[in-house]
Formats: sequence, structure tokens, C-alpha cells
Amino acid sequence: MTRIGWIYFLLLLAALAITGQVIYIQVVQGDALRREAEQISQRSMILPATRGDILADDGRALASSVPRFNLAIDPNSKGMKPDSLFWNNIEPLSAGLARLFGDHTAAYYSRIIRQARKAGKKYLILKRNISFEESEKVRQLPLFNLGKYKGGLILERVTSRERPYDLLASRTIGYLNKGSSGTVVGLEGAYDHELKGREGLRYEHRIGGGQWIPVSLDNAIEPVDGKDVVSTINIKFQDVAEQALYELLQSHQADHGCAVLMKVATGEVLAIANLGRTSDGNYHENFNYAIGERVEPGSTFKLPAIMAALEDEYVTLDDTVNTFHGAFKFYDRYVYDSHKGGFGVLTVRQVIEKSSNIGMARLIDRCYHNNPQHFIDRLYAMGIDKPLNLDILGDPPPRIKKPGDPDWWGTTLPWMAHGYELELTPMQILTFYNAIANNGKMVKPRFVKGLRDHSLMVRTTKTEVIKNSICSRSTLKLARELLEGVVERGTASNLRPKYYKIAGKTGTAVIARNDRGYVDDAGNKAYRASFVGYFPADHPMFSCIVVISRPNMREYYGNKVAGSVFQTIADKVYATELALHPQLTVPDVLPAGQRLPVVRPGVWNEVSPLLHDLNFKVSGNITSAFSVTALPQGSGYRLEPVGTAPAQLPDLRGFGLKDALPVLENLGLKVKINGYGFITAQTPAAGTPVRGLHQIQLELSVNEEYKATVIPAAGS
Repeated sequence: MTRIGWIYFLLLLAALAITGQVIYIQVVQGDALRREAEQISQRSMILPATRGDILADDGRALASSVPRFNLAIDPNSKGMKPDSLFWNNIEPLSAGLARLFGDHTAAYYSRIIRQARKAGKKYLILKRNISFEESEKVRQLPLFNLGKYKGGLILERVTSRERPYDLLASRTIGYLNKGSSGTVVGLEGAYDHELKGREGLRYEHRIGGGQWIPVSLDNAIEPVDGKDVVSTINIKFQDVAEQALYELLQSHQADHGCAVLMKVATGEVLAIANLGRTSDGNYHENFNYAIGERVEPGSTFKLPAIMAALEDEYVTLDDTVNTFHGAFKFYDRYVYDSHKGGFGVLTVRQVIEKSSNIGMARLIDRCYHNNPQHFIDRLYAMGIDKPLNLDILGDPPPRIKKPGDPDWWGTTLPWMAHGYELELTPMQILTFYNAIANNGKMVKPRFVKGLRDHSLMVRTTKTEVIKNSICSRSTLKLARELLEGVVERGTASNLRPKYYKIAGKTGTAVIARNDRGYVDDAGNKAYRASFVGYFPADHPMFSCIVVISRPNMREYYGNKVAGSVFQTIADKVYATELALHPQLTVPDVLPAGQRLPVVRPGVWNEVSPLLHDLNFKVSGNITSAFSVTALPQGSGYRLEPVGTAPAQLPDLRGFGLKDALPVLENLGLKVKINGYGFITAQTPAAGTPVRGLHQIQLELSVNEEYKATVIPAAGS
């Protein structure tokens, strides 16, 4: 009985202790514990903002945020019962994953999922960055179609920054989360604040099953989506610039190169291509050479040098200078001309047209030998020393030496005269030449037209003027004469186009090798070829620069190497820009031997406005026909509806698919297509009754010319 008593006594003490602890927790610690419990069951949830798009000048997306998903599985989900549910579906699931993604075999997926289940893992990543369409297909796979709890499916939403045009202008567009300070490259970096928007916030509390729901929608702070950046990049011209640059670099096995196309009046950069050779021998945009590579420009600097002497009235274009036999010594260094045997006596005009190094060096030394600071001051007065401070980071300021600098030598002045012992980026050189085309006004290159918020333009970027006039009107006129002469009679005469005029300057510079001078250990040289100019020369609208570094030694001169890329870009711009062409005037009676251009059939509301805009006379009483053919009639066109009767198949020969498909679909027909180009044949034939038909077959070709019916004019 004594032992039993002690047991009851001890149990009583334990009960009292427990009761005391409960009272202590409830009364003394209650408030603190309740606050802690509330914090555990509630959380603040960041609501991410949608990053704005980067758009081309016509509104097409260059970079856009697209919702994506990371696919994972919980192979030990508690709801996956009985075990046979897992084992019966693992093989069909693995086969479906292999079939959907095609990156691994079904055996691979089966093995890693089995191993994860055996190891007791709750999370196994299967595929990253899948599309919404792929995520929907994943939900239909065996096991996964049972959902998150029973099937172990985990789909984590992520946002992927994607470029519909792949690598087009990739360095200018830029990228995210790279570098020591995050977003630092291209427009993505320069306009990160505007693109990223503002995050939102809401409070959530946990309910059964580990689910979280908002505490109150009234207390949520909604995210503000980022604004779209409308760039100045023209997709058509950018593609041409990159393709032309790529083909040149490949054919000449050059190290790297760049090309920039700019609008003269506004400074809008329409295309900027930068390609460098990688270790695999291919070319990619690994650096923005146009903006970030500051180098000795070579002969393209001869123009600002001679403009300084013209502005000071030290020379005229008819003054002469003896270039001797192609070599001339300044102190202990020789200047050489590329022409073997030399040019002899040249006028100032010929010095620029033939790009004589000796002629430029002797002229500038003769004018400024006793006062080199005045030459530097004149260059500064033209604004060539001004940093551009571009939106895109990474543009270094120009480096133009002056007397008194530690590296100013007796030979510096004549060497600067032909583009050495100073450094500029291609964009800085282009900005100067663009000012010559722009009647002396130097404008800042710009890459952005403005900001757009849900299709509404909320900010427009204005053209920024660096210098209202780089020189006097008389000097500007002479400079433009010189640049036109380079293409008409000088080193770039191979670039002279047939239908419009180009003005520009070639450059072929020897590349410095740091402290080893301009040759390697074997005495070999490497070259940088360039061409910069504008077009049309008589009414400049576009300026362009092309720089190619280290082309092969078979051909390295600026007119042949860089000039060919310039010409390809200029030809494309000229061919596609209607503003460069005079308005078409159509005479009442066509001259003998002339015929009207063929107009292919199309929808009425496209064909008719086109012909009116081109000032053709248009006849035919058509106001509601969906598709028409444009038949030449005299000096104009007569529009007729497609087909002879609404219940019969129309004649679609000559149509493009864009115009033919709506016609056939309106008739309720299925369309089978063979080939590409324009429609050359159809089965059944035109005139066949539509009733009872279900399908039509179209044959397309690009080789067969469409034959238009000609209706003679009355009285002809």
C-alpha cells in the first residue's frame, strides 16, 4: 500500500506540474506565442511586375518576357497511394516525357525518377524552361494527369526573356543579370528602370493542405508592369547589315568588324552590327565594337585634319604638295604611300581623293609646325573631341593628344594628320561625318524613339544636338566636294552606284601592337579597313560606317573590304526607301515600247489604294468585290472582280497565297498546296461550279511568269 501511495503521489505531482506549465504558457507566454503562430501562418507575397518589351522602330518585339515553367516531380508525394499507382504509371510517364521533349530516352527518365523515389526525395527537376503549350501536354501524361497531390506534378512558373529574331542586334538589345552589377549591357541595362516596372505586395494566410490564399484583396498593392522601349532599330536594315558583315568577315577570315547605319537628321541608329570570331571559327556578337572599341582611325581622319586647314584658310583645294616617290622622312621616321613609286605632285583635292599619307602629313606639318596647339584647338572647335555619352554604356571618350602631353613627339603632328597617334570609336567617327551630311549640325546618336505603356506612347526621345555647326558654310561645302570626289574619282570609285550618289572616305590603317610598334616579331603587319560616308550625296538622308579588323592579307584596303559592306547596305536602303525616289508620274499615253508593270491579283482594298498612290489612272466600278485583278488599260489599269460568277471557281493564277486563301475559305473549300511562290495552276479549273466541291489543289512556283491580259485603250 505504501508503494501504491507513493505512485499516486508522484502522478499527482506530475499532473500539477503539467497544469502549472499550461497556465504559464497560456498566461505568461500566451501573447508572444500567439503572435509567433500568426506570423508562421501568414506571409507577405511579392507580386512580380511584367518586364516591358524592347521593340523595333515599327513596333515588332526584339525582346519580350514570356511565361515559362520548370517541370519537377515529387516521387514520394503522400497522395500517391497505393504504391501500385506509381509503379503502374512510371513507364508510360517516362515514355511520354521522352516523346514530348526528345532530349533523353524513356529509360533515362524512368531511372532517375525511380532513384529519387528510392532515396526519399521530394523534389526532382525534370526539365527547365518549358513553354505553356508543353506544360499543358505534360498535364495530360500518365500519373501527372492526377494532379499535384496524387500525381506528384510540380510546375513552377518562371519568366524567360526571349528574342523572336534570335541573335539580331543582340549586343545592342543587351541582356539581364550578367556582370558584377546585374543588368549592364545594351538597352536592357540602359533602360532597366523603365523596363522592370514596380513589384506589388499582398498578404496571404495558410489553410489546410498547405495552401495559401490572400488575406484581403483590398490590402494588396498591385504590380505596375514595365514600359516598352521603342528602339530605332529597323529589322530589315539590321538583317541586311548583319548578313553583309558576316559574309565579308567569313570570306576574308577577319578577326572582327562592325557596321552602323544612321539617319542623318535625327541621329537614329537604324542598324548596328558587331561580329567577332570565336574559338570555333564562327562569328557572334561578343562585343559592341562600334561603341566600345577606341582605335587609331587611319585615313578616315584625313578629312577633319584638312578641314582644320581649310577653316583657318591655310590651304585651298587647288594648292599643291610634292609627295615624291612614296616615302618621306620626318625626323627619324618615314611616312609611306600605298601607291608604288609615289604620286608626285598632288593638289589638296587629289591628296584626299587618292588618300596620300605623305601629302596629308606634309600639308598639316607645313601649316601648323610652329603652332601645333592651334591645330588641336581647331579640331576641338569642330567637336570631334566631345564624348557622346550614349544611352548604351561602354563608350570611351575620344583620345586626341595635345602639345605638352608626355607622349607628344616631333612626329605626332604629321602622324595625326593621316590618322595615327589619336584614338576614336567607329561611332565617334560616324557622328562627325554625319554632321557633314547634316549641314554642319552634329547630333547625338540615339537608339530609342520613346517609351510605350500598353500601346500608348508616353515619352518621346528628342534629337540631342551636340554642336550646332562644326565649321563654316564654305568649309562644309568644300568637305562635301572632297568626299564626293573620293567616290567619283578617288580610292572608292569602285563603289560608285548607277542610280544615286555616295560620298565618303576610305581608310586602311596599320594596327598597333602595343609596345612592339606596328609589326610583329616576324615583321608582319595587320590592317584595319574602313569606309564611312553618307547617301544620297546630293541630299543626304543616311550615314554609315563599316570597320573590318585584320582581314586576310590578300585584300585589306578599305574600298574593297569595308566598302563592299557599305555598298550592300546602301543599295538595300535605296531600293526599299520610297522617300529616296522621285514621285512617279504617268503620262496619258505611254511612249512606244513601254509597258505598265504587272500588278498581281489581290484584295480590292489593297490593290486600289496602291495604284492611286502611284498616280495610275484606275477604272472599273468596283466597291465591294473582295478580290480583283488589275488589267492594264492604256496608261492605267482596269479593276475587275475575280471570277465570272459567284457560283463558280475564280481564276487564281498569279495570286499569292495571302490573297487566294480568303477567297477559297469564303467558298467553304479546303486548300491543298504544292510548292511556293505564286499560283500557276489549280485543280479543279476556273469556272468549275462550287456546289459539291470540298477541296481545291493549288500549284505554286517562282519560275513561271504571270501573264496579265492587256486591254487596249479606246481608240488605240
